[in-house]
Amino acid sequence: RAGSMSAFTGAGISVESGIPDFRSPGGLWSKYNPGVYCEYSNFCRSPHLFWQMGRELALEVHLANQGGMHLRDGLKEAEPNGAHRALVELQEMGKLNTVITQNIDSLHQRAGSHHVIEIHGTMATARCMETGKQVPQSEILRQWVAAREGKPDSTLRPDIATDMWVPKHPDTGGVLKPDVTMFGEALPAGAFGSSWWSVLSSPVCLVVGTGLNVFPANLVPGMVRWRFGTLIVLNKDSSGASSADIF
Repeated sequence: RAGSMSAFTGAGISVESGIPDFRSPGGLWSKYNPGVYCEYSNFCRSPHLFWQMGRELALEVHLANQGGMHLRDGLKEAEPNGAHRALVELQEMGKLNTVITQNIDSLHQRAGSHHVIEIHGTMATARCMETGKQVPQSEILRQWVAAREGKPDSTLRPDIATDMWVPKHPDTGGVLKPDVTMFGEALPAGAFGSSWWSVLSSPVCLVVGTGLNVFPANLVPGMVRWRFGTLIVLNKDSSGASSADIF
């Protein structure tokens, strides 16, 4: 009866694809304090800390998707799962206008969703901290493989923890920062406003895979109530239930 919806997704939607979430027991934040490893001023001082965490996450995804303990043939990427594809189907049916995601994995686009707002940016590209020149994610992998030339596969995981590796722009030599929003940074230009407008334009906002804990992104779904709309939350646990009209 609603006619159309907006969707707001978080890390939980990608767990089935082999990407661990952040806040659950055993999640990424249980090992890596986000205030240290994902904070912008810390990145400016010690960028190797973020790239330590980022590489370990990439390795976990690689192994979860049947990759081996070497990088010569590239990293196995996560694949969209049924939840991503279900949102595509809703768009194809004309029931879903926009997917707003806190995720940086690009799985919504790879599944076939259109009009995706990446409110926290993306790992698909990175930029030189000095010039702003952009490179694709493949350039970072190329440099990581080159740095491991001649090293045995058995040292891959230990080296991540100790080698203080940082990718550099191939032309400028500047430190590369992924195009993601770190703690202490503003959200990508236009993303926050676009997401508000999308939710305010829909009578229903469907929340999938997030406990709505990250400020200020967690403000977005609740905007649907400004137009007396309905907030639906779909999570495996009880997170987000207190904010939902339907859970």
